[in-house]
Amino acid sequence: MDRRGTTEKISVTLPRELVGEIRSVVAQGEVSSFFTEALEHYLAYRKQQVALEKGFGAWKDESHPGLNTPQDSVEYVHHMREKDNKRMERLGGVLAE
Repeated sequence: MDRRGTTEKISVTLPRELVGEIRSVVAQGEVSSFFTEALEHYLAYRKQQVALEKGFGAWKDESHPGLNTPQDSVEYVHHMREKDNKRMERLGGVLAE
């Protein structure tokens, strides 16, 4: 990913041991790209964690009595796929299974 002109240099302080590990696996001149990729992945992970924490408890079993067990969920997905397959057959196509 080319980020020339859209980058900003920052200074961070890291433990020596961690710096040594990074240097042992990242080619010289690739450290910024390494940190960019690692931080993008970590930020996506953190955003997902925040979303999960905010949504925790939103699902109430009593609001979804047909989906209380894993088998209920499997049957629901099969039912939805069956409906899609029937619709595609009517339209002249076939969905992959």
